[in-house]
Amino acid sequence: MNHSVFRDLVPNYIEHLTSEETNKQMEKHMEQCKDCREYVKELQEDLSIEHTNEHKDEKRNIDYLKKVRLKNRKKIFIITGTLVTLFLILSISYYLLFVHMWIADKDNVETTIQQHDSAVTLTFKSNKDNRYLMAMENQMNQDYTDWIIIYESWSIFPEISWMPDSEIAMLYKSGADITYTFLDENTLLLPNGEAKKLTDKDKIEIQYKDHSEEILLTDLYNSANLSK
Repeated sequence: MNHSVFRDLVPNYIEHLTSEETNKQMEKHMEQCKDCREYVKELQEDLSIEHTNEHKDEKRNIDYLKKVRLKNRKKIFIITGTLVTLFLILSISYYLLFVHMWIADKDNVETTIQQHDSAVTLTFKSNKDNRYLMAMENQMNQDYTDWIIIYESWSIFPEISWMPDSEIAMLYKSGADITYTFLDENTLLLPNGEAKKLTDKDKIEIQYKDHSEEILLTDLYNSANLSK
């Protein structure tokens, strides 16, 4: 076997891709040629280094993928934990705001009447710093709100300006409003746009914990004018 043919076959020989007969001829040639033996040794060393580097690269890639998976797993845990915490906060807030409520004591409610143009507004405000009120409007016997139930609940909103809920807190702290629109002293503009002539039977009933109050709509209009 000449040197050129031998060297062409060396890569396949190292990779064990040559036939048994070819291997015998190459080994016999190496016994007789020192240069070819050195050539095979050098190629084997280069190939070994190449394989080692490839293994390191593979290990590095595997380690990188493990780190990415670990980071993604941490992100998933953080997102899941945040969503669960947010759900709990919203659930507790909903319970405190809309479920854990009671009809307000009259002594805890400050009522004001204000007029702006033709609109007269009843405002119910808690005189307790840690409470807020909600006015439940009902149309029992009329086409306007004629029955109002005043509910009270604990205030869960912070009042610090840099807190995201502070505007909501101030909104609840300003009180619950119900507005009636009058065309004149004896005429109420209904929500459907119709005008209703008022009589002594047209009144508002405000329900508190221990008792209720009645206000004639004509008195409501006159009270607003007197308070101006």
